[in-house]
Amino acid sequence: MKPDEPGKGAAVVKLAALVGLLLAGLLVARSTTAGDVLSAEFIASLADSTWAPVLFVVLYVAATALAMPGAILTLAGGAVFGLFWGTVLTTVAANLGATAAFFVARSLGRDGVERLIGARLKRFDDAICDSGLQCLLVLRLIPVVPFNALNFASGLTALRWPTYAAATALGILPGTIVYTMFADAILAGSQGASREAFLKVLITGGLLVMLTFLPAIKRRLARTSGSAGPSPTS
Repeated sequence: MKPDEPGKGAAVVKLAALVGLLLAGLLVARSTTAGDVLSAEFIASLADSTWAPVLFVVLYVAATALAMPGAILTLAGGAVFGLFWGTVLTTVAANLGATAAFFVARSLGRDGVERLIGARLKRFDDAICDSGLQCLLVLRLIPVVPFNALNFASGLTALRWPTYAAATALGILPGTIVYTMFADAILAGSQGASREAFLKVLITGGLLVMLTFLPAIKRRLARTSGSAGPSPTS
């Protein structure tokens, strides 16, 4: 028996545990619909509790660590706590949850992935360490890129946690504000059917579209400014 086989076996077992955890989170998420989470009963029961902010943060962190979708809880935060406190609580919870998911993936999956793909992971690690902050920040700004997928994928790389935490904190803030504003506007519209609420929904929808195309716009502007530089003198 080769000396490294016991270590390899343990690493593969931990990786299998990570896959099982992700599958369990997926199954739990499929059993809970958005309608259940955002129902009037759910909102009323959470809003009536003195511990509502703490319960919300704990629920969000646990759900994120189990790879359950966070968008539903972000919308719930806006509906329950309003725009300001919904944004504050969701931002805190999402960052804590992202950190939890990162370290779950790092502790359970990193060694197993390294053992399985070896040198290919080393090349990817070198690339991500050189441009990790910028790359992750751009991906965080795109709403269609799954939040949980980035959390766990980052933990499987050699990306340093301070870099990951900084890119996450900056990258999720615009989307969090937009989603929270959207939920707050929807709830205001359902209660008062006001024109202001309808306008807020249109504005937040436009902001989401802008966030989606922001990286492409940034690249286009960079190419334009580069091509418009000073021409060489004759």
